[in-house]
Amino acid sequence: MSSLPFVAQRQPTQTNQGYVPKRNPSVQLALNGTPIYLHNILMTVSVKREEKDMSGQKSSTKKSDKGVKAKELSVTGFIPYNRKEWLTQLFNLAESEDGKGEQSKYRVSCTVAEAVNMREVQFSGEVSATEQNGQLGWAISFTLREVNSVAEKKDQRKKKPKAKVQGEKAPTANKSVVENSGKSEETKDERKGWAKDLDDLLGNVDG
Repeated sequence: MSSLPFVAQRQPTQTNQGYVPKRNPSVQLALNGTPIYLHNILMTVSVKREEKDMSGQKSSTKKSDKGVKAKELSVTGFIPYNRKEWLTQLFNLAESEDGKGEQSKYRVSCTVAEAVNMREVQFSGEVSATEQNGQLGWAISFTLREVNSVAEKKDQRKKKPKAKVQGEKAPTANKSVVENSGKSEETKDERKGWAKDLDDLLGNVDG
């Protein structure tokens, strides 16, 4: 009796026959403790040091350093159609506003953000979900920008005008000027009195 050859069947994958896993992926990113579920998540953190070209029309390459700007965390991943609630939650977070009508801020939790001391973020720019042919899902892309960073706080301190010291006295006139003014008035009055006495005396003589 001949034995039939054993053929190992390959399990379908996300890119094979449009299969997507049903199990939730491990949480690698959270905002205010809310997990962001993405398959094949990839995060890239960046920081920019802004420079101003000081060379003008010359051949010099001299530049002026304008400081470090806020860090940015770029995120990409995949959400299957049967997990559309993940997409709904992501867009709700991106569109959220606080009680003052301003864009919501979030405490970010992920390994790369912790490594670069990135603590509080806001959504920045575009949040996109693009359908993928043959994969039954959306390719996700968004960016989180750091807020209240050390660099921003330094800039705010530089731009903030110097506060006036409480109890600061209002400017007063120079004491010597006031005294001299008083003396001149007294001198004028004395002259007027003396002139009057002289006129009276001359009048009596003429009479």
